Amino acid sequence: MWGRGLKDSIFGLGYGYVRSFKGANYYSCSLLLKKGVPTFDLDDPVRATVPLREKYNVPEGNSTLVEIIVSRDDVKMPQYNNLRNYLQRHFELRPIMSNPKRRIVLREMGTDWKIRQEHELSYRAPRGEKMLSERLKIPGFPAYAKLEVYRSGIELSTRGEEGDYADGGLLVISRATVISLTMLKFENDPYAAYFYGSIQCDYLHDLLKNDEPVLTATRDGINWTHPFAKALKTTVEAKLEPLIQAERDHAIHDEQTKLDKKLRQKLDRALHELNTIAVTELRDQRDGEGIRKLEVPESGMGFVPERLYVQTGQTATLTLRVALGENERMNATASIISNSPEIIVSTPQVVLKPHKTDPTVLEARVKVEGRQVGGEGTITAYLGRNRAQAIVQVHSKKETLTPPAPRGSNALFNDINFDDRTDPRQRVYYDRVNSSIVIATAAPSVKIYLDENNRLDTTVQGQVLLAELITEAVCREIAREGVEKGKYLVLEGSEADAIQNHFIRLQNRYAHLIHQYMVTKE
Repeated sequence: MWGRGLKDSIFGLGYGYVRSFKGANYYSCSLLLKKGVPTFDLDDPVRATVPLREKYNVPEGNSTLVEIIVSRDDVKMPQYNNLRNYLQRHFELRPIMSNPKRRIVLREMGTDWKIRQEHELSYRAPRGEKMLSERLKIPGFPAYAKLEVYRSGIELSTRGEEGDYADGGLLVISRATVISLTMLKFENDPYAAYFYGSIQCDYLHDLLKNDEPVLTATRDGINWTHPFAKALKTTVEAKLEPLIQAERDHAIHDEQTKLDKKLRQKLDRALHELNTIAVTELRDQRDGEGIRKLEVPESGMGFVPERLYVQTGQTATLTLRVALGENERMNATASIISNSPEIIVSTPQVVLKPHKTDPTVLEARVKVEGRQVGGEGTITAYLGRNRAQAIVQVHSKKETLTPPAPRGSNALFNDINFDDRTDPRQRVYYDRVNSSIVIATAAPSVKIYLDENNRLDTTVQGQVLLAELITEAVCREIAREGVEKGKYLVLEGSEADAIQNHFIRLQNRYAHLIHQYMVTKE
C-alpha cells in the first residue's frame, strides 16, 4: 500500500489510521492533520494480545485495517452501499478484489466503535470465452506485451457509460499495478462492448522509473502520445481489429435474419401455436374458483417476477407471494436459497405479511445480489412442502426485462433464436430468462443442414430438423413447468421421473402438430 498512494488517499479525504496484525505483533500508524499539516506517525510494534484482537474484531491470523475519517468539507461521503459498489468494481482495485487469497471487508463503524454493517468485497471478471492470448513484440522497443482477450455472451458496460467501474475493456497492467482501463480506438465502438481482458507490459514500469511521461499529467491513465505508448496501442489494435470486425459481421447477419419477413411471419405463427399448446396443458382446470385480485400460481406460491436481471455488485428485489390458507398463515417464515455462488441471497429468511390491497395473499421481499456478469441461478423459496422458483441473471449494465404477458395470454415462448455461439454440445435449449427457444447452429448435426446463408429454414430437411428441435424444447419446458408449478400430480421425491414421463407424453401428443407448423414448401 505504501508507495502506491495510500497516504495521499487518506489525506485527500481527511485523516485516518492503519493498523495491522502480523504474526504475534500488532503495528499501527496515524495520518493526522496537526495544525493543518499532514503528519505521519509510526508507532512501535506491540504484542497482539487477545483483548487487542477482540477490540478490532480480528480473532486470529494476519489482517490490515484502514480507518478513514472523512473530515474535509469539500468531500461528499457516499452512502455505504454505493461506496461498497465503487470499491469492488473500480478497475485499479480488481487484482486485489479478485484475489482468492485475500479477504477484504468494508465496515461501517459507529462512534462507539461498534459495527453498524459490514460486507465482504470481491470482484469476479465476467464469464467469457478466451479469444486471444499472445505475447506481442512491440516494434522499435526492447519490450513485449502479453495480450489476453475474452468475449462475454452479455454486452458489457463501457468506459463511456460507467467510467472507472466499467466491466468491458482491457486492463493495462505493469508489474502487478493496474495503470489504465481502455479499449483503445474501439472505446466507443458498440461491437467492442462484448470484449474484456488485459495488456500486461512490464516495460511501462521501467519507463516510469526513468521519469518518462508515459502517464497523463494527472496520472489517471496512459499518455498515448508517448512514442512507446503509441507503438503499444498500434500493435494491440491490430490484434483487436479482426475480433471486432467479426462481431460486426455477426451482428449484421443476425439483423438481416430478423428482418427476413417470411421467416419472421413463420416464426410468429409457430410461436402462437406453441403457446396455444402451453395454455391448453397448463391452464387452471378447476371450475368455480373466484378470480384473485393478485396473480398467484395454482400451487399457491410464486415469485413476482419469475425472471430478473440484476446488475453486478448491486441488489435487486423479488416479491414472494403465497395464497393465504390453512397451512400458510400470516407471519410464517419462508427459507430462500440460491443454487449459484454468483447469485447471493441477502435475505435467507423472510416473514410473510398480508398484501396491502388483497388480504387473501401474503407476500415478502427477497433481496438478491449479483456477483459475476453472465452468472445465472435459480432462487428457490421453501414454505412447508411448497416451493417457488425464480431465474436471476447477472448483467453488466442496469437493464430491465421486458415484462412478459400473463401466462394466460400465450407468453411461455416469446421467440425462437438461432445462435452459432451457443455450446454446440446441446443442440437446443429453452432460455428461461428470456423465454426463448435457442437453436445451436454450430452443433454438428445441425450445421450440415444449414444453407449457404447459414439458414436452417430454407430446405425441407432443415425444416424437419427445426421442427424436431422445437418439439424437444417445447415439450420439455411444458413438462417442467407443469410439474414444478403443481399442474401435474407428482409423488414427492419423483419430480425428475415425472418431468421425463410428461415430456414423452407431450411429444407423442403434439409432435405432429409442431411439424405441421414448421415444415412447409415456402
